Amino acid sequence: MSENDLFTNLLPTRVSVGTVTYPPGGTLGPRRQHDVQLVLVHAGSARVAVDGREHRIAVGEVGLLLPGHRERFAFDADIATRHSWVQVHVPDLSPDMRAQLEQLPAVLPLTPALDAIAREAVATAASALPNAPALLAHLAAAALWRYIAEAQRRRPERARPVDDARRFIHANLHDPALTLDAVAAAAHVTPAHLIRSFRAEHGTTPKAYLWERRVALGVDLLANTGLPISAIAGRCGFTTPHHFSRRVRQATGMPPAALRRARWAEDGASTMRRHGPARAHGEHHPGG
Repeated sequence: MSENDLFTNLLPTRVSVGTVTYPPGGTLGPRRQHDVQLVLVHAGSARVAVDGREHRIAVGEVGLLLPGHRERFAFDADIATRHSWVQVHVPDLSPDMRAQLEQLPAVLPLTPALDAIAREAVATAASALPNAPALLAHLAAAALWRYIAEAQRRRPERARPVDDARRFIHANLHDPALTLDAVAAAAHVTPAHLIRSFRAEHGTTPKAYLWERRVALGVDLLANTGLPISAIAGRCGFTTPHHFSRRVRQATGMPPAALRRARWAEDGASTMRRHGPARAHGEHHPGG
């Protein structure tokens, strides 16, 4: 099982978000953390002692706090500290998931993407939208997912050739001349090593993954655009519309034109559910 597969159940059942300003020299705690919490510092700074080990969250940084630890906050002594928090209760936090979270950096730079997710969560919590609780739960989960992704991207000690290969494949789906050698070179490994890594992490091969992604993109474009089928085939890296049609039929049981009609019809949603997601014919792949 890959690292990311552990986190498929991260949708929280309880969420707390907000923004607060502490005066110079303010403190919080000691307290025991019961949830997973992100602390985003917008002004000032915070020193957080976690089980006696201190971390500093400077302005423009975000800290990760995990359940079961004892914490004490000491805010900037000279200026006011303004920070936001996204706190989630995850009931299905398994020991393996917990172990993976414990390995993440305690502090990361606050990227615009993560900041935007947190701001939207705070705004949603204060809104009167009828679906605010559900939207807030997904935004909080997205913030945590974003932190995990950014932490993984910043770990130089853990080379991720499969992740590099997948990013390269996604960026070059349109190229019909894309080869295994090119993908392996982008991941800085040999083709044989990449094949072994793909099989170990995803139960498939780079080639099968490439065709699966091409078909999935094609199905999405059929359902959500009015582009001609020949144009969609070209955008997805197929050399001919016939090849595209054959792959789509193998993956979904329907040719492209019929699949589009079904998707656009009133019962299109149920039709798509029956056929399920696009999958490369003859290859098993457990995840996207």
